[in-house]
Amino acid sequence: MKKLKNINKYMLQNTELKFRKLSNSQVALHPNPKGVIQFIGSFIFGSFPVRAYKYLHQYLFAQGYSLILYRFPLNPIQFNHWEVSFSLLKEQYLLKTEIIKTLREENQTDDVINTYSNPANYLWLGHSLGCKYIILLEISSNEPTRRMQILRQCLDKKDADEAIKQIASIESVQEISKGVIDQLLPTTELANQFFIKNQSSILLAPEISNTVRILRSGWRIPNSLANPNQKQTECLIRSSKELFNLTGVISFKLDCIAEDDVAFMLEQIKQKYFQPLYQELEGSHFQPLSIYIEQLGQSIVHFFDELKSRSSNR
Repeated sequence: MKKLKNINKYMLQNTELKFRKLSNSQVALHPNPKGVIQFIGSFIFGSFPVRAYKYLHQYLFAQGYSLILYRFPLNPIQFNHWEVSFSLLKEQYLLKTEIIKTLREENQTDDVINTYSNPANYLWLGHSLGCKYIILLEISSNEPTRRMQILRQCLDKKDADEAIKQIASIESVQEISKGVIDQLLPTTELANQFFIKNQSSILLAPEISNTVRILRSGWRIPNSLANPNQKQTECLIRSSKELFNLTGVISFKLDCIAEDDVAFMLEQIKQKYFQPLYQELEGSHFQPLSIYIEQLGQSIVHFFDELKSRSSNR
């Protein structure tokens, strides 16, 4: 009963939570945002995130966060995760321009507009496969020479060449977006944003290896068609030693889908400058879709506060 009371309280607090479509995404702009959470959901559910993650989003909006919900097409044979990840990043640049245009048209204050123009205020939250897309964007945010070295080390030549080509195309979209924002905000000195560098991210039950463990047994269902595949993805993460310093991981006790990937990610963030930011909560792999999200919501807010502190102390 207590949990249901808390949920009702948050639903009452969130009567103002309304999503609008900007570019190809759903956006809820908080009147006084403490940050902008960019959310990418799991396979299937990430294709209709407004409904699937309704209660989690209500909680986060009530805590003062604006929300950007990226969706990807419901395509069961979409195994090119580089392509999806890069399309989401292009959407981020286009969407940022649309948000600032909208705020100017609505005569919002300079303080509010500056919150959305500053890349440091943008945060990432992923669930399940959505975490893999965020991880690939983090890897793409590396220093160019180092990034190219890692891509060629971990990928086949054809895949590495294609990734490098796509990254170059995204950089052109970034320049166009920056030019438009410069015109909209001529008196504001904009920080240069390179992919998602220096932006905090929280991974909920990350599914990165494309394998499913069956009922905690030794049996697994692999997806050998995924690009990058399990071996390549782990190589990319392991080789990117200078990255993932602003990454938190949350897992769930009854999760038999992301169990191995959580263990792998935890091992990697243990090697960073800060103590690993990790918590295991009650629930299954799909707990973020539940109505009972108070504990998860509290952990997410706490993690983002901690990551903000780490970012300012680096």
